[in-house]
Amino acid sequence: MRLKEYYKDRKNQIITLVFLITMLIACAPLISRYCINGHDLEYHLLRIESLKEGIKIGKPFLRVNTLFFGNAGYASSMFYPDLLLYFPAVLRLLGLSINSSYHIYVAVCIILCYLSSYLCVKKMTGSSYGAMIAAVTLTLSQYHLDDIYIRSAAGEYTAFIFIPVIVYGIYNIIFEKMDKPQLFVLGYAGLLLSHTSTFVMCTMFGLAVIILNIKKIFSDKKILTRLLFSVLVTLLLTCFYWLPMLEQFMDSTFYVSTPWMQPKDEAVNFLNIFGPQFPAMGYACILILIPRIFIKKENSKNLISYSDILILTGALFIILSCDILPWAVIGKYISFIQFPWRFFIMGSVLFSMAAGLVFSVIIGKDEDEGIIWELRGNGSSFMKSPGVFILTLVLIINGISGINTLIRGSQGYYDYSDDYYSYKPYTANVIAGEWLPDRVKDKESLVEESEVMISDKGNEIDHVRVGNTIEADIRSDFEYADVPFIYYLGYKADLLRDDGSRKELRVTGEGHNGMCRVYLKDMGTGRLKVYYGGTYLSALSSCISLLAFITVIFIGLRHGKKAVKEKK
Repeated sequence: MRLKEYYKDRKNQIITLVFLITMLIACAPLISRYCINGHDLEYHLLRIESLKEGIKIGKPFLRVNTLFFGNAGYASSMFYPDLLLYFPAVLRLLGLSINSSYHIYVAVCIILCYLSSYLCVKKMTGSSYGAMIAAVTLTLSQYHLDDIYIRSAAGEYTAFIFIPVIVYGIYNIIFEKMDKPQLFVLGYAGLLLSHTSTFVMCTMFGLAVIILNIKKIFSDKKILTRLLFSVLVTLLLTCFYWLPMLEQFMDSTFYVSTPWMQPKDEAVNFLNIFGPQFPAMGYACILILIPRIFIKKENSKNLISYSDILILTGALFIILSCDILPWAVIGKYISFIQFPWRFFIMGSVLFSMAAGLVFSVIIGKDEDEGIIWELRGNGSSFMKSPGVFILTLVLIINGISGINTLIRGSQGYYDYSDDYYSYKPYTANVIAGEWLPDRVKDKESLVEESEVMISDKGNEIDHVRVGNTIEADIRSDFEYADVPFIYYLGYKADLLRDDGSRKELRVTGEGHNGMCRVYLKDMGTGRLKVYYGGTYLSALSSCISLLAFITVIFIGLRHGKKAVKEKK
């Protein structure tokens, strides 16, 4: 009955229709039994399969994924957060194919991107139509669709879900006295656990806007206290990810420290920014912003002021992608970005949400009349809901742009069999292998070496793999054994001696080609077990994050009950 009443409202009918049309355009390439290919697809499918295998062996949060390099292991989960990838991993466990589970995951990300931008703009403006314009523009933006269908960049298109929350959270700090600190925490924590380099970009955005409004923030102790507390909570909630990662960087040097490509080589020609060819921003985000020129700042001052901030910062991010900057110099200091056109993710979100704010002023809030009513006069009966005309125009512009992106960006399809990654050569698809320790001198031979365990005498040692553990019988004359696990801080080895005693052994990364070396001298004979057990810091950080999460949930429930009582 409630649903029936909901759809009696013309506005709600339009909301649903626009959403469905947008999803049809954005998700059309996913309607296939085959998997649409993209630049980074195989790496992200391998990540999903590795998470699935980790869950199967009872190690769902294992930081060194055992499936990579023929089970030699690779610390993908240590350096590349997996927050939402557990969803397709569970779908795989439930029996869905690699192709289907990936396509369902992509569709869910597209839907969440739309809902995130819609809800955030709706809460900021009170305008459903303004919110829809932001959501349609962002979901069908050229770079968003390129990220999905040309690049298959799972981390980046997942980030599109959380950036709108951050944009709303910053607005809440400046114009609403940060009465919703959960926005800041959810946005930044979710983004950090989705894509680290985009998190850095959003941190740049947040700092820039806060510095511009530093007097307002520091003059109000409540805002400052809430901001500092939110930063602390975000750090505590996510320390299970970033603390162990920093620990690894302090212990070893990795391939990522030596850039495999130079940002200056990937900077975009300024004239190509709004062109049709990848990498580009496209034209839709710019066309939608044209009406801002005709609005006076007096109309909804906060919304227009913030839209100007979003347009300005969005333009700066776009300029950062261009070859007009001296990337040969600045690339040395921010080489983590790798591809300057990654800044288009910020330009796309900021311009789309700015468009939502601008049109919410033009159309008006759901219960009010905006500027457009003043322009059309009382005598016209052109439309009961003037936002419908604007929405239709926006949908057409973005729809044409989106369809064009999908057509020219087709990478073809491939049918990944469910046992695809049981073939060891395919488990080495790690792009540049940025998270390999620099002790690995020959990346190409890792798969072959993953089957060989060698003693200091040069003899091959018979061994078996059980989950993430290698077991072998050890003779008393061995000084050390090179075990076919790529070494990361946290590998452990135990020797169950023939006399029943247990001895913990020293493990280093001095093995051949970066493999684990276990020292056995004077340890006697027995059964050797080598496995990734983590570090004390990783265990402590996990406990801290868990306690922080429980505390946040508890506080949230208390506030929720209190709010319900106050309403009654």
